[in-house]
Amino acid sequence: MPDLDEQLIELLQHDGRASYSELAELAGVSRAVVAGRLSTLIGTGAVRVVAAVHPEFLGLQAYAHVSIHTAGAAADTIPALVALPAAVFVSAVSGEHDLVVELRLPNQRELYATVAVIRGLPGVVSVNTLLYVDVVTGVFMPGKPLPAGLRIDGVDLELMTALQEDGRRSYRELADQVGLSASSVRSRVTALVEHQVVRIGPVLNRRLRSAKAAAGVGINIDGDGVRAIDALRGLRGVEFIARTIGRFDLVATISADSALGLHQVIDSLKSLDDVIRLDSWIHLEVVKERYEWPLPDAGR
Repeated sequence: MPDLDEQLIELLQHDGRASYSELAELAGVSRAVVAGRLSTLIGTGAVRVVAAVHPEFLGLQAYAHVSIHTAGAAADTIPALVALPAAVFVSAVSGEHDLVVELRLPNQRELYATVAVIRGLPGVVSVNTLLYVDVVTGVFMPGKPLPAGLRIDGVDLELMTALQEDGRRSYRELADQVGLSASSVRSRVTALVEHQVVRIGPVLNRRLRSAKAAAGVGINIDGDGVRAIDALRGLRGVEFIARTIGRFDLVATISADSALGLHQVIDSLKSLDDVIRLDSWIHLEVVKERYEWPLPDAGR
């Protein structure tokens, strides 16, 4: 992936609705170049820019990372995993396990029931579940709870639904859809983003040949791991960090241009003072990564 494309994706991770002019200024290129590159990235399916709704608003409180060992071809189990509404991420991986799944559910009882469904799928030999305590770093995870007294009406919900499909839909298009002025829609979308009711960012198509290599890492740490987490946040290529309960204390996702690049990032992680053990697995094929969610009724 060209350097400019990577730079634009990083900028969109911070502000998925940044204008072409804002992106051009930050990237040090012309507006026309930015518009052309983004059009190509989105048009070819290399990137989708979407909104993810705050899990508190959706009533989602139980998150888990599930590693699955299968008998025979893992591909035979994938369709059933992809069909699970609670599965936002499904990937075939190398290493001890054959597949990993991220689940999001309202409570631990429903989480347990969903893991039980996975255990019963044809071809599944065993599963290992990590419970997320919290997500430290993640493009689509909020950094704070929803504000007290927040009110969301039907128009907000319609805008949120539209942004889940296309996070960069223009204010004029959104205005035409909901029957308001573009300025009114701008104010509403700005408020939704500022209150982190929605977070808008890029989802990469990791199935393309041009996509970066990606790996998951499970880390055991000494003590509270604060220094390890701070160091992780500062490393280029670390996309996701979560504190977990289970066989690992932290789980992270890293990316790089090549297997060599992944090796270098993993070596950097192993050298951190608080890290006492690290396991890794390569994402061979990400078959599902979707954050759209049915929205509750208005009036919250």
